[in-house]
Amino acid sequence: MVDFSQRLRKVRLDNHMTQAQVAKKIGVTASMVSSYETDIRLPSYDVLIRIADLFGVSVDYLLGREEKRTLDISSLTDEEAALVSGITNVFKRHGESEQ
Repeated sequence: MVDFSQRLRKVRLDNHMTQAQVAKKIGVTASMVSSYETDIRLPSYDVLIRIADLFGVSVDYLLGREEKRTLDISSLTDEEAALVSGITNVFKRHGESEQ
């Protein structure tokens, strides 16, 4: 779980959440979330799954096994999903042009 602490902090900050907000949503204390982010403790499997679900990422992403982040669009209409797809393609092309 080499990258877990950094990845947890990154997804938390990307989602503009405090450690206390994350803690409340996953059923642990804020100090526990802090200990995860500082490599003092590792979450149980159940908590790890709740963290992944909260942020919409895979457990493999949190554990550093994959770089790909996913976005669950299953609740969107076909039209909304197409718009999201189009927007992500624009970001991909923009990123490729900067390299």
